Amino acid sequence: MVWRLISLISALGLASGTWISGAIAQPTLHIDSDTPPFRQRELRDGNMQVSVRYDGNPDLDNRYHRNNLHYQIRYREWTRELILRDSALTFSWANVMLKDVNQSGTPEVIITTFSGGAHCCTTHDIYSWNGDSFDSTRLDWQQLGGGTFEDINGDRQVEYVTVDQRFFYAFSSFAGSFPPSRILNFEDGEFHDVSREHRQELRQRAWQMYVTLQERNHDVNGVLAGYVAQKALLGEFAEGWEFMLAHYDPDDESGISGYNIYNDEGDVIGKHPDFPTALQAFLINLGYIDESDLPCRCGG
Repeated sequence: MVWRLISLISALGLASGTWISGAIAQPTLHIDSDTPPFRQRELRDGNMQVSVRYDGNPDLDNRYHRNNLHYQIRYREWTRELILRDSALTFSWANVMLKDVNQSGTPEVIITTFSGGAHCCTTHDIYSWNGDSFDSTRLDWQQLGGGTFEDINGDRQVEYVTVDQRFFYAFSSFAGSFPPSRILNFEDGEFHDVSREHRQELRQRAWQMYVTLQERNHDVNGVLAGYVAQKALLGEFAEGWEFMLAHYDPDDESGISGYNIYNDEGDVIGKHPDFPTALQAFLINLGYIDESDLPCRCGG
């Protein structure tokens, strides 16, 4: 069970001290399935330091697991020192990273863990220093390795680059799905969707989708769903919709959730008759388009 302790320690008499012995001035610690247990490894950047203990990869056959990744985050100034302790359970791999995501001048601590399974799920816990204490923000239920924290356009602003997880399984299998881009920035302890501001990144993924459709003769609806959404992000929904009508497979009704009709309570009350109708409702529900964006006809 995740536990947390925050303690404010007077720095009188400690101001002239140094970092804990063994601290390494590097921004990332990666753990994989072959990493042996260790008692302490440390990262530091400026006033921020993270000490990590790893108890080893859990036995997947054991139903009961204790948290195996333990970390202590320390923010230190001349007059005070603040410590936060936390722990998590991770399978196969984990990352601990220091990166200034919000351009505050003080790096965030990003703890990435994996729950096990074929491709789900990855969780990012982000700890930020707000000037007085630590704020924590969680991005969870991320498929595969989740997204990446990177500056995608060279403006020194770090974005979280991922895909819209809601498209997985909607109109195809997991492998047959090709979700649209989702690009977030981190500000004031919250993530904000800024996908539409990054047209070059959107254009590159739209092209990858288009190439995939030229090469694939199965599961095309799972790609087309993402392609139409990607074109909507680019402001080119009508073009994407017409392309979908000309290329979708009317006999493919695979997927788990995309064809379902839901009531206000989230219960399934019916099924859409075809892929274009289902995709229309899906994109409206997720906010990619409004009803006013739709052409006069829906189906082919």
